[in-house]
Amino acid sequence: MCVYDRDRALCHRLDVADAPRLDRCRPSCANVARTDHHADQLRQHAQTLEKQASSEALPGPLTDRLSQRAGQLREPADRHVHDRINAQEPTT
Repeated sequence: MCVYDRDRALCHRLDVADAPRLDRCRPSCANVARTDHHADQLRQHAQTLEKQASSEALPGPLTDRLSQRAGQLREPADRHVHDRINAQEPTT
């Protein structure tokens, strides 16, 4: 999800338009926002890739690529869990 702020947008380094460019989205952009649901989806997709990588029918380079991609998906999900901001429950 993009919480667009043009001054921080990595998708607008060379562009003059004032709208997000999702085709140029960068995972390291300061405008990226993830919910717990997004992090769960990343983990589920990583798990699917790891299951595919565990198949003995696939050649080694493909299993390596699938495992590497699964790790790339888990990284932002883990970062989200570590850095997330939770709404505080009102105290009575």
